[in-house]
Amino acid sequence: MLSLKFRSNLLLSLFVLAIILLVINVLIKSNYTATNSGEQLLDVKEIRQRFLNILDDFGIDDELIKESSSKDEFSGRKIPLVKIKLPEDLSIPEVLQDIYHSFAKDSLIFSSVEKVKNGKSTLALLKGRSAILQAEFNYVKNVYRNKGTIAFILKDIEPGNDLTEGLIESSAKLSVLIRPDSKYNEVLELIKENDKQFSILIDDDISEQKYKLGPAFSEKRVIAVVKTLVKDFSNATCFIIDDKSEFYNSPNRLIITRELNKRNIKLFTLSDFVNLDNIENIVESFGKVIENLNRDKGKVILLDETSYRVLIPEIKKYKKRGYKVLNSSQLL
Repeated sequence: MLSLKFRSNLLLSLFVLAIILLVINVLIKSNYTATNSGEQLLDVKEIRQRFLNILDDFGIDDELIKESSSKDEFSGRKIPLVKIKLPEDLSIPEVLQDIYHSFAKDSLIFSSVEKVKNGKSTLALLKGRSAILQAEFNYVKNVYRNKGTIAFILKDIEPGNDLTEGLIESSAKLSVLIRPDSKYNEVLELIKENDKQFSILIDDDISEQKYKLGPAFSEKRVIAVVKTLVKDFSNATCFIIDDKSEFYNSPNRLIITRELNKRNIKLFTLSDFVNLDNIENIVESFGKVIENLNRDKGKVILLDETSYRVLIPEIKKYKKRGYKVLNSSQLL
């Protein structure tokens, strides 16, 4: 039989052990709660910054964004409240769609209510039943994101190429520069069907006899060629002459200029455009062109089809920020 002293010591030891375990449990719970609270605060801060980054991606000026705080009804915590005034050229659904796609992977609940009467929309990002961020969207009258305008003219396209035809059939606003030749007839039909634009290139490499122009041609011959070009390509936006060609540096250039002016047809040189053809770092070069845009005067960019394809993601990014891509005829 266990002695009384041994049983007393055992009970005392068990009591002390229970106290120790209780203290450890309290400390663990306290640390766990503090950690969770810190993580929650970190989440709110991160989500707020990501939300503001989305607004910045749309080129919304800082003065149109007002930040304050709100109290979440469920948790009682303070959460960010962001009020945004959108320029008239940017729709609320467009911004909300981007927000949804950005936060869908975070398992956040996306709650939005639109008031049709005044166009105002409210947004709440929820984690469970608790709000993490609230936002209000409304439009501001007579404010537009006038960042600048650009247009694209593609050169050296390949007739019959599936990728080329895909570009022409796309919704992208672009113009095509072609050397006068019957081999482009099908391309011209496709351009017409898809409401695209085209311009005619005048240089030393025209091979088809009825369109060929040379520095030694007679005035009568030059005038006859101009009449044929104007007739066969009556829907051309303009004519563009290679200012490094022999024809340009001959007296015959004055004749074609005169004849086109008489018919109110615009004539430009290749040097009149921003040439991004065969540029090694075309993305960087394109970025510099965009940064130096004059809001009141757009730029027309000349480049080959391959370079244009490289720039498509960049074009989308700048369009999202408020830069406009127009048809070349709107800037010429």
